[in-house]
Amino acid sequence: MMTLSPDIPKRRDIPDSAWRISSAAGVTIALLALLAVTLIVAVAFKVNTGIWLRIWLAALAYNLTLRLANQARHAWLAYHRVQPLPPFPADLPVEQITLSGPLDATLARVQDILDARYQIVAAEHDATRAQLHAERHRLAAWWPALVYVGSLLVLLGLLINDATGWRATDIALAPNSSATLAQAGGLQITLNEITGTEPRATSTLILTQADGRARTVHVVGNRPARWGNFWIIQRATGPALAVSAQDANGRPLLLQALISGGEVSEHLHIPFGQTQTEQGFAIPTRDLAFRVVSYPALPERDIASPVFLVEAYHGDEPAPVLSELVEDEAILALDDLTLTLRRDHHATLEATCLPGLGPLFSGGLLALVGLGLTLVRGYAEAWGHLAVQGETVIATLSASACAFAPLSSRRELAHLVQALEHTASPNDAHDTH
Repeated sequence: MMTLSPDIPKRRDIPDSAWRISSAAGVTIALLALLAVTLIVAVAFKVNTGIWLRIWLAALAYNLTLRLANQARHAWLAYHRVQPLPPFPADLPVEQITLSGPLDATLARVQDILDARYQIVAAEHDATRAQLHAERHRLAAWWPALVYVGSLLVLLGLLINDATGWRATDIALAPNSSATLAQAGGLQITLNEITGTEPRATSTLILTQADGRARTVHVVGNRPARWGNFWIIQRATGPALAVSAQDANGRPLLLQALISGGEVSEHLHIPFGQTQTEQGFAIPTRDLAFRVVSYPALPERDIASPVFLVEAYHGDEPAPVLSELVEDEAILALDDLTLTLRRDHHATLEATCLPGLGPLFSGGLLALVGLGLTLVRGYAEAWGHLAVQGETVIATLSASACAFAPLSSRRELAHLVQALEHTASPNDAHDTH
């Protein structure tokens, strides 16, 4: 007697093959890896990866959309199945077992095994063959769709941040100084005070919108401040020198910081970054330039605390006309002017706008919930085909389990085969395909 084989699809048409290749798990993993590399490069090396980021986001979104559509179709068919016994799917592990007959007894054994593991078991049979299909946790067929929807929301958040977000770095502020961010609609950041010491130095900031709304926030190195989609991070704090000058009549003189685009003001706050030990300023109207060096200590001068060395140069003269050490505060006289110097602090801030955080967080949470539900209580199916061949019955089995665990389908199938073998006679055998 000829063995009747189960209906296992072997070939697919070109559109269906393209669909499955585009939505394959391996493609998803590769795109996620490329996206991760792009983000790491952007953060670590501060390289503009905008175009590549958008390419990977678009490709991954396309891939996830295909997977979502396929999963939604699969879940819908689980509830609205036209065929009570669907055919064996392609690309799933299959095992064949040769069992001793008769068919009715073998069918009963297989049904008992499926009833023990699945909630819904359907079977059809005639005198020479039988077809079975089993399902467990039918509602759980929707759980993977939650992962894909959540992942798409995460991608939407990243795309929004890349397209409309911005970042402003190296905002150095001294107490009572401020900076205005044009990209934030004229938002003004004012540093009120710095308390504590590194690494727990805390900056108190006043944020003022263009419409007058204001908020006071506190930032520490590991705890940024947030106002809506606007975030402020304190990158570092360090020393600064507050400088003012007056002439013999007590009138303030204009000072200029000797850096590119240096500030011109009657009161200067000169910050020293983590790698900066030397700064300079000038009094242009008196043709005077000043060099300021920051030292953490000067043991050779019996100074164990931080100190500034201040030197003044007149015109192009190489030798300083004044050289003084300033620990906390000093008033220096030079020609007919008076300099007031005071040790201060500064904070280096970074401001960023992340309008896509809402979709990012909600999508991430939804994806985690869907993943957890899928792993703990996922949808599972099993297929069985029994065909009489002489004195024996050829049983062909296949199974599908968790969508996110590649080996779960093989484990599910192995459990079925093991359970069937426990009830088999010593003459039974099986082959793996």
